[in-house]
This record gives sequence, C-alpha cells and structure tokens, in this order.
Amino acid sequence: MNTHTFSTRLKSGDAVYLRPIGPRDRAREVALIAGFSDHSRYLRFFTGAKTVPEAVIDQLVNVDGYHHIAWGALDLETAGAPLMGVVRAIRRDGSDVADLAMGVLDAHHGKGLARLLMAAVVHDAIDAGITRFAADTLAENNAARALFRAMGGHAAGRDGLVVTFEFDAATAAERLDAMVAPEALADLREALGPRRPAPAHAPSDQSA
Repeated sequence: MNTHTFSTRLKSGDAVYLRPIGPRDRAREVALIAGFSDHSRYLRFFTGAKTVPEAVIDQLVNVDGYHHIAWGALDLETAGAPLMGVVRAIRRDGSDVADLAMGVLDAHHGKGLARLLMAAVVHDAIDAGITRFAADTLAENNAARALFRAMGGHAAGRDGLVVTFEFDAATAAERLDAMVAPEALADLREALGPRRPAPAHAPSDQSA
C-alpha cells in the first residue's frame, strides 16, 4: 500500500492532512458514515440508514493499494483525528477499470476537498495501471454529476434513479489537476513519489 502522506491547503485556505486509508481506520470509517447528514448519506450509499452492515465496513477498509485504493482527509484539529472525507477506486476483477466512490462530510462541502481527494485517488490508480473509471450516482445528486462532467466523464447508462458515468483516466487526471489549487497539486505529486510496481500477486497484464 502507498504509505505517503501530506499536509496542504485547500482553495478555501483550510489546512488538510491526506493519506491512504486502510484497516487501521475502521473506527474512523464508521464515524464518518454516522457523521453524514441523512441526505448526504442517502446520496452516498443510496440509503438513509445511519449504520451499514459490518460486511460493508469490511469492504471499505480492505484496501491494498492495487485492487482497492482509498485516500482520506483527516482532521488533526479534533481529538482522534476523524475523517473529513474519503474517495476510493475499486478495480474490477482482471481489468484496468475501477469504480469510483466518494463521501465528504457536509461541513467540508464547497472547499475543494472532494476534488483534491479525487485527484489523489485518480493519480494513484493510474500508477497502479488503471486506464478507465466508472462511477454510479443518483440522478438527483447534482454536485456529483457536475464534478464527474468536469472530470471529462459522460453518462453511459441509467438504471432507475442511478446514473453511471464513465471516464478516461488520463483525461480525468488532467481535468482534476486544473481544478486543484497549485500548492496542493504540488504537495500531492511529491507525496505520490515515483511510480510504484504492482504487487507480486497482481495479474501480469495489469503491471504498473
């Protein structure tokens, strides 16, 4: 797993600390989900329940940096350094396509945090050999749809209330770079460092 971390500032001027997340963040993930407003939780998980099954939490923290990449923003000003938001990319089996998902606490909306986290995950996923992304969102989630379009995504299908967007990874990275504050982008690039090799158990045609 990528172990790099970095502190930077959002376009809002707020200080933020980003790093890859994993099993050690299980309690933080549970608290993050509980901390969403009912509406935000519905938009993220398509349900208003304040808790999700333990099996779902297991999936959220089962991060290896290749099949499942996740970055979180931690609030170092609060005891326990809770999560402010998380963006993740989960590789589809045996492919170079990953599904994106994001969630940022309501108090941190509109600060550019989702874009910065998305940039971290997209660049990290590209380093791991991902060339395309997909993301599901509710049709009523105007903020997510606007971000996905800004990333170069296009609506590829709809199933009831859920719209699926698809992205070219390189285009998404380029668009996100233009949306993130220059200082934050420089910090992110330094944190990611040189390109990483894929783990030994990864399929040979997916090497990064």
